[in-house]
Amino acid sequence: MMTRVHASEADRTPRISEPAGFSPCWSAAPRLLTLVAVALVLQGCASFRNPQKILSELGPRETLPLVWQISGGSGASLYVLGSIHLGPAGGWQYPTGVMDALRDSSALVVEVNVHEIDSGTIQHLIDHYGHMPPGHSLKRNVSPATWELLEHRLAHSSIPLRTANRLRPWLLSNLLIMEAIRRQQYSPDQGTEEEFIRLAGARSILPLESAAQQISFLGTLPRRVQELYLIDTLEHYDETGHFVNLYVNAWRAGDEKALDRLIFDSYRKDPSFKPFFDSIIFERNRAMGRRLKVLLEADQHAGETVFVVLGVAHLVGDQSIGRRFAAEGYQVRRVTRAEMRSPEVAGESIAVHP
Repeated sequence: MMTRVHASEADRTPRISEPAGFSPCWSAAPRLLTLVAVALVLQGCASFRNPQKILSELGPRETLPLVWQISGGSGASLYVLGSIHLGPAGGWQYPTGVMDALRDSSALVVEVNVHEIDSGTIQHLIDHYGHMPPGHSLKRNVSPATWELLEHRLAHSSIPLRTANRLRPWLLSNLLIMEAIRRQQYSPDQGTEEEFIRLAGARSILPLESAAQQISFLGTLPRRVQELYLIDTLEHYDETGHFVNLYVNAWRAGDEKALDRLIFDSYRKDPSFKPFFDSIIFERNRAMGRRLKVLLEADQHAGETVFVVLGVAHLVGDQSIGRRFAAEGYQVRRVTRAEMRSPEVAGESIAVHP
């Protein structure tokens, strides 16, 4: 997750208005699945209040995100940071304790390292999973009501209707969300995972998934589930900026309960969303947990701390990765805000060493 390809912000924006056809820039494409957390928030609780007390103590780019320590195996201990896959110009600023934990770690684990795969392969995957087959159109694969809603919403979007008609619902949904994120002056290139990959230095970077896997997760969703995803995105189109800010503020303040509500309320209230959450969140939680368990039990890594950056949607809720490890008998502890602000607690480093 290859050598970094630098480009201007304009070059990183999916070229959704090209008359010759849709050709999303490869550097943005692997992040499409990571933006699903924002889509889940769109389905969540609109009445949530911003955690103003904590936010008032922070600068505009400062964060106090959710962090856990997981230990208890015969191998490495894990320092797990819940990430957000978007950020402002210049990126987020992380507390001293978090940065010291990275310094003390022997390796970095991420969901996906988008720099391991070349642009041609990414474009091929997007073409394969994101475009309608020749002779097919989106209009013929969704209900008349969905198409009517789409026509109305795209009148206020930069995505031409003729372009949308060639896309599968999951890809169109994510492009609409990415458009809203950029309207709020955020970029996927400034997310947590990207920042810590840049800061990894000589450490090994271990991805739990590949970019190909992440794109295929969405591309192989059942047609009805994809349409449900698109309908929900369209219905909340005018509110997307509001929900993005709720999500960002809850993440910056490390408000676990708020994030749980924002991400999972729709799952708890509407059973029609179950296949979406099962595929995009819960099945991946189980798979990523199995890979992390290898590090926890690997004797050759005994005494080491591994720094882990995972999307916060995988770390909150009843089926989170941390809850699963706790149920298996591992020691799972939430790092406090005070510990993050101070790198030393009771004379010991915040990073866990068995």
